[in-house]
Amino acid sequence: MAVRILWLIAMVLFTPLAGAVLNYDVFTWRSVVIVLAWTVTLLAPFVATGRRWLYVTAATLLFAEGFINLFHWALLRCPLNASSMFVFMNTNWDEATEFMTVKMTPALLLLVPYTGLYVMTLMRVPALGLRRRCEVMVWGALWLTAGVFFAENAVNGRFVRLAMPDVGRAVVSFARESREFRNLRTRGLMEVEAQMRTEDSTLVVVIIGESTARGHMSLYGYGRETTPRLSARDDIAVYDDVVSANSNTLGSVMNFLTENNMEHALPMDSCVHVFDVLGATPYRTWWLSNQSPVGLWDNGVTSLAQNADVTTYVNLMANSSMESTKMASYDERLMVPLQAALEDGAKYRMVFVHLMGCHTDYAKRYPRGFERYETSGDKRSRTVNAYDNAVLYNDYVVDSMLRVLEAYGMEHRGVRLTALYFSDHGENVYDEGEYAGHDWSGSIPRVNVEIPFIVWRPQWEEMQRGHVATPYMIDDLYHTLLDLAGVATPSFDSSKSVVNVHYDAGRERRLEDGNVYKR
Repeated sequence: MAVRILWLIAMVLFTPLAGAVLNYDVFTWRSVVIVLAWTVTLLAPFVATGRRWLYVTAATLLFAEGFINLFHWALLRCPLNASSMFVFMNTNWDEATEFMTVKMTPALLLLVPYTGLYVMTLMRVPALGLRRRCEVMVWGALWLTAGVFFAENAVNGRFVRLAMPDVGRAVVSFARESREFRNLRTRGLMEVEAQMRTEDSTLVVVIIGESTARGHMSLYGYGRETTPRLSARDDIAVYDDVVSANSNTLGSVMNFLTENNMEHALPMDSCVHVFDVLGATPYRTWWLSNQSPVGLWDNGVTSLAQNADVTTYVNLMANSSMESTKMASYDERLMVPLQAALEDGAKYRMVFVHLMGCHTDYAKRYPRGFERYETSGDKRSRTVNAYDNAVLYNDYVVDSMLRVLEAYGMEHRGVRLTALYFSDHGENVYDEGEYAGHDWSGSIPRVNVEIPFIVWRPQWEEMQRGHVATPYMIDDLYHTLLDLAGVATPSFDSSKSVVNVHYDAGRERRLEDGNVYKR
């Protein structure tokens, strides 16, 4: 009867071993040790009492953890983590459908035999106990080993990181970060010291793209003509060695809007952000977004954006450009609130425009008139063509905004006017590996972080136009924004501002995966 325990052991080992097959580069044998230690521990009440329901409870808890983790392994080729949980918490039905359409994989069939093992585990309850001396010795040794394993990690302050199953570790990390975001949402503006360094009327427009890889822009040498309008401009500085430190929106935005960067990380609710500084000056600020303000993933960004003087969300339904109401929410809808911000009479203004850009589902990011490349054929062709169409439409939107600013500058020559365009992160559209998206495991694909970065300014006495090869990482954008705004504050560092003569281009660009980006 004790042989029946093998069904349980097979079940708990199925997920980590499947992970080893799916992506051995990120698999660790420690994950096997962890699940076995927890299995021994959870079985203790059943072994001591012999009550069947305690065995069923232990098996079900182990099955649930393994099922969630196996699902994540199958989709993203890595164990569950807090970042994925933030994505999940922000996902609505439409976005979940879009994601599964892109990520559907035969590896999900692994859930079938895994579930079968769970059923057999419940049907074959072993007869375990402490009736004989050998049983006491065996279980005593197992519990002692597990106890020493847990105690050693707890004493060294690494219990969550090195002694908890993947799902438990992700949940704990998620809870900690969620608490920071809740505190951030209620803290309001922090009192900081800040002074104006300029008396000139100033307008800075920051256009934040989404999931746009510079490798798919003809402006950066892509074979297809996806950016004809921006490529035709001779009034922009095109930086061609700029990366994001993060491969997701939350990490990227929370870095570039705050004093934090990859080497200097503070809790989000206690670090200084750009609205804190501008709020201590005569500046008036706007946050205009085509991304949904609802959902925990967006709320980290929303919690910061709420501190702008004016916040406008043109897409209040969800993160899709065509909802069940059939109301389109393409990025050109942001032109109206942008125009309103330009008509405001404040002397000092900074306007953030958050695009939907090239977010999945790519085919929903552009109107039919921008379908230059047919979205037909095999899945790969359809996906690449849809993405390139989204880049083409994005080119139209960004150029249109620059044209509006150009007209404004002609009428208001006394205004010191600057616009930035960049993407929060890139996107892998079958460029590295046979998949599309910006998820990663082990190490981040280069295309996930290689982003466009463009500076437009009517007055170019301070900068050169055209091709700019300066290496930069946008987790330091906070300093560039304050430099362009002409604001001094203790947290500002001129060596981290890419438009400053004191900029230090020799900084090591370490990404969120721990690797150093080198061109």
